Parts: sequence; structure tokens; C-alpha cells
Amino acid sequence: MNIFAVHSFGFFNIWLLMVLYALPILLTIIFHKHVFYPTSSRFSSSRSSREYALFIVSKIIMLIYFLYAIVVPAHLDTSYAITGFIIYIIGFAVYSAAWITIATSKGGKIFSNGPFRFSRHPVYISSAVLFIGAGFVSKSYFFLGLSLLVGISHMRNALAEEKICLETFGDEYRRYMANTPRWFGRPAPKPNKDT
Repeated sequence: MNIFAVHSFGFFNIWLLMVLYALPILLTIIFHKHVFYPTSSRFSSSRSSREYALFIVSKIIMLIYFLYAIVVPAHLDTSYAITGFIIYIIGFAVYSAAWITIATSKGGKIFSNGPFRFSRHPVYISSAVLFIGAGFVSKSYFFLGLSLLVGISHMRNALAEEKICLETFGDEYRRYMANTPRWFGRPAPKPNKDT
């Protein structure tokens, strides 16, 4: 690992991993907008001005990160880079499963299937994991640090969304919170159909 990446424009740069990251959300927007738009508009309109400002800052940081990824080469020639790629794949698998759960839901309900059984925010936690993986693939401490910053700023949005979910779903969301960890843990118990 070096402090800074050797910058170059090329096909096998980190931007490929960022395009892959964007695919699940783009496909959901294109093919399941009936689920995506009502959910995203509820979250964007219910944020306080401070939460909205933090959300915008996190998106600006992410945009800078994505643009910088264009000139950062991807490496798979060291154990750091291979470990990073494996971390990225794990994060991307959970991230994709979360978006599939969102896309196949009816909308207007709490997501509690798939990865949402193990985490109330699998999209955020898996995003952070795959960003960190991309940081290791870059073989740059600077890009890894930027990856951590993007992941943390991205996960910060989960706190605002929990508040909005409590306002929207009330006791149903409180029960979900009681049975499902914020970031990652044991699955929520299945309700007993006999009672």
C-alpha cells in the first residue's frame, strides 16, 4: 500500500467497482419506481434541515469519491488488494440482496425480509463494507481513508431514516427495532403463526 495511488485513466480503475455499486439502485429506479419513489420522497421530505444538510454533504462526498475513482487504478496483485476485492464482493452481495428485497416488496411496509432480518440498514452497512473493499483494491491509504469517510457519512443517514420510520410506522417499527440490530446481528425471530 502507498500513501497515494498512481493516478491514471484506464479501463481497470476503481470506477468499474463504483458503476457496479450503482447498478442495483439504478435498476430499482428503472423497473420498480412504484416502490422507490414513494419511499425516497418520504425520507427526503421528512428530514430536519440539519439532517437534510448532512444528507447533502454525504452525497457530495460520495460524488467526489466516485469522480476520484476514475483515476485510481484497481490492483489485484497483492494480498491487500485481493482481500479488498473479497471484502467488496461480500459487501456487494449483501447490497444487491437488500435492493432486490426493496424492489420486490409492495412498498409502504417495513422491509423485514432478506438482509433486513439481520440489519435494519443493510444498504448502508453493505455500502460501507464495499467502499472499504474498494479502498484496499486501490492500494492507497488516501483512497482507503476516503472510502472510510464515504462509508461513515453514508451510514450516518440511517439514523435520520430510523426517526422517519418511527414516525411513519410507529409501534410496528419499534417491534422491528427490538428484534433487529441496527447494523448487523442475529435474525429477527419469525412470528409464531399459532398465536
